[in-house]
Amino acid sequence: MDRHFEWIAENPRYGYLIAGGILLLWLIGVICGWKWTYEPNRWGWYWVRDTFGEKALRICVGALLVIALAGVACLYFATA
Repeated sequence: MDRHFEWIAENPRYGYLIAGGILLLWLIGVICGWKWTYEPNRWGWYWVRDTFGEKALRICVGALLVIALAGVACLYFATA
């Protein structure tokens, strides 16, 4: 396992690609409504769900994932 981490540290572009793939899968799960992808596990998210509803929670998580995915994409293309 250490060999893989060393390889990713030497080639950060592929690490960004892997992270982007994981974030994209997570975003697809939020869009499709897979409960495990947006289930609240912190007090603040419970507050959002109780106050605004489950759909608003999905939109918040989705928006954060889009921002994170854009950041990873910028890092991926910046290391070209």
